[in-house]
Amino acid sequence: MSYELRIWDPTRHSALPTDANDAADIVERLLPLADTGNTQLAAFGLALIEHHRAETSGREAPGTVENFWGCDPRWSTAACATAIYRMSLSSDGKAKQIAFALEAAARHGLVVFEDETGVCFLPDGTVFPEDVREMWDATRAELLAGPQPPVGDSRTVLQKIAGELVDVIGRDNKHRH
Repeated sequence: MSYELRIWDPTRHSALPTDANDAADIVERLLPLADTGNTQLAAFGLALIEHHRAETSGREAPGTVENFWGCDPRWSTAACATAIYRMSLSSDGKAKQIAFALEAAARHGLVVFEDETGVCFLPDGTVFPEDVREMWDATRAELLAGPQPPVGDSRTVLQKIAGELVDVIGRDNKHRH
């Protein structure tokens, strides 16, 4: 499964959407529209690379940008020849990318529309529909915080490994019956 983000520059195409339905209408209208290079979109692509570098503490092996983003966003944003940049992100444990993409888009004044749920993110932090805002803020905080160690877990590393092995063996035995 993947998340399809539709990203556009409201200063070049249309005004900011006023609600989720307006955002969906704008996306539908702009999708077939041809466009020339967009400096804000190119800057967005570079920001995605910077997020990746920060996430990997500057160490970058060949192909890791493509593995993280699915493609090299520097080239895909620069090559975009339509009013809407289509960004496809895997949902397989890589949800942090969505938070990074939304943050970078906001910094560059871009609007993001998530196809599957119909949620729209404006550069000023507004989220449509409005009742999704609180849920998104909590999800974003979790994504950016990363995995947290359990509170009060005083087991040694060996005890944790042993406990996990017992859990796996127990699950395996349940599946055989």
